[in-house]
Amino acid sequence: MVRRTKEDAMETRAKLLDAAELLFGKNGVAHTSMAQVAEQAGVTRGAIYHHFRHKQDLIESLMDRVRLPIDEMREHIAELKDYDALKEIRKRTIEFLTRIQSNERVQALASILLHKCEYVDEVNPIKLRHVSGRNECIEDFETLFEKALQDQQLKPETDPRMAVIGLFGMVDGLIYNWLLDSNYFDLSEYGSKAIETYLDGLSQRD
Repeated sequence: MVRRTKEDAMETRAKLLDAAELLFGKNGVAHTSMAQVAEQAGVTRGAIYHHFRHKQDLIESLMDRVRLPIDEMREHIAELKDYDALKEIRKRTIEFLTRIQSNERVQALASILLHKCEYVDEVNPIKLRHVSGRNECIEDFETLFEKALQDQQLKPETDPRMAVIGLFGMVDGLIYNWLLDSNYFDLSEYGSKAIETYLDGLSQRD
């Protein structure tokens, strides 16, 4: 009985997250109420507040259930004694774009954060978490660019900080515009070529 109750609770929580993902993506975060999420999930208002205190909890839980390539990159790099930094930059950045295009859950979260999350006071903590995660990613990639520079993979005049800001600006722009109209271009194909062109421009030629 206890096990069934726990399974039921987990199932209800998953339904609520699915409902929130759908409604946030359709109507925006600020224009979606907790009651609407509960109704979409087919549960009572009491049930949703049992699992989530407010919409911030819902968004954070949506973010937590999506494992992004940057998280995997950190673990992968930490396990290596030596690695090709420039190769890792190419690989992980392209993997990120491919994951957004191919994984509906990652795609839905990206769409919510970039297009449907109005950063008003009600959801400002989400902005802070988003900015914090972005800054951590920038720091991680800056470390990779620094190693690539030390290994003489990049032109000696390359500024690692400027290089990673440029890369992130390009990737964010690709994702933002692709989410506006996913039929206009292939995110993985065009994104991969754009990243290769950008990094080739920074690379040290033999």
